[in-house]
Amino acid sequence: MDSREKLLARYASHDMDSYGKRDYFTLIVVVSLLLFGCGGYYLHRNVPPVKTLEEKITQITTSFIIQEKPKEVVRVVKEKKKEEVAPPKPAEVPKEPVDLTQNPVLAQKQNDVVEQPPQTEQPKVVRRVYGLKRVYSTGLGSGGSASDAVIGKLGNTLNVPIDTFTVTKEELKGQLVSVTTITSTPKIRNVVKPEYTTEMTENRVEGVVKVRVLVDIDGKVKKAIVLNDLGYGTKESVYNACLQLEFEPATINGTPCAVWIIIPFTFRMLN
Repeated sequence: MDSREKLLARYASHDMDSYGKRDYFTLIVVVSLLLFGCGGYYLHRNVPPVKTLEEKITQITTSFIIQEKPKEVVRVVKEKKKEEVAPPKPAEVPKEPVDLTQNPVLAQKQNDVVEQPPQTEQPKVVRRVYGLKRVYSTGLGSGGSASDAVIGKLGNTLNVPIDTFTVTKEELKGQLVSVTTITSTPKIRNVVKPEYTTEMTENRVEGVVKVRVLVDIDGKVKKAIVLNDLGYGTKESVYNACLQLEFEPATINGTPCAVWIIIPFTFRMLN
């Protein structure tokens, strides 16, 4: 009996050992299958999408540009210009003092002005007409220009210098006023026409000569200014005629006064 029990006990222990080993192997197999399945599932979920040919070319080009070495930038440093140093000025030699007691002769500079030959005035071109001659005066006014004027007065010669348009108190008997303040203008009492000279007739001169005259309260012309000239003696002829004119004086509210007026003399050749 003892031997039988021992034999049964041996078989029972053997079965227990084999059962334990069998369970351990099964566990290893199950765990391996589980890990393999999880790995396959992970790889299946993370498979990268299939790239087209254009995407592959773009990726290759991009990687090529990234891997290319950057060019070295060479910095050019400009050299600063050296400051120019002005050369030192030579020392001035003091001039020797001049002894005035010995009366030294000082050198004078030559005159560098070049003498120009005198210019001859060309006669003015005057339009020639044909027919009979006539001279008359029209209108009175206060305008005119003295750029080509000849000034004279009673007792003086013609072509005196143009100095002023005013006269002294000794030359006038009345008060000199502006032509804009008078109430009545001078009126001619004695008409004297300028002489039509032979030279004017031969050249058949025509045009208008304006004269500015100063009429005093006695009606006489105290000063005459020829404002323009037609040439061939028209200036002298008009001037001499103006000094012989007689007027009724200008007035301010009935009081006589001296005033400047303009007299135009017209030279015309009539057919």
